[in-house]
Amino acid sequence: MSDDYPFPEPFGPEYVRPKAADCPNCPCHTRRVCDEFQWHRAERPTYLDGTPYDKPCPCEEAAKVPEDRTVAIELDGVLRTVPARYHRAGLPAGGMVTERVFRAESIVAGECPVPVPMILGRPTDDTDPRLIVIDSAGERWVMGFTAQHYLQRYRITGWSAATDA
Repeated sequence: MSDDYPFPEPFGPEYVRPKAADCPNCPCHTRRVCDEFQWHRAERPTYLDGTPYDKPCPCEEAAKVPEDRTVAIELDGVLRTVPARYHRAGLPAGGMVTERVFRAESIVAGECPVPVPMILGRPTDDTDPRLIVIDSAGERWVMGFTAQHYLQRYRITGWSAATDA
């Protein structure tokens, strides 16, 4: 009797994990890796002969370029369509950053000297529906009211006077 496994199965099946679906847009990763932007967690791909894949992944390269969108935001009863950029990679990965069209204030520094952007995140189940906005791609986002200029934190209080029409 073997010490490795107490119940040998000499005639049973060999259990092998099914192969993951290949990405339809690149020859180097699986669909899950590219769809979920998980290149940093994936093993470096290889060619069929075992040599390392030396070209950059086209999906990963495309994700480095933010996608331009617009988002409708209402503040103080004023509704505006604001240009924004959706980031798939980098520091704001998975988030969207608007153009600098908001006024912000700080208890310490007073009013921010320049208009600030708004950072939009993904809503959760308990997000107040009044904070949810929809972008031009039909995706839901939650407004964030904290901004930063140099190392000072500010709170977005309304539309910037520089952007008033």
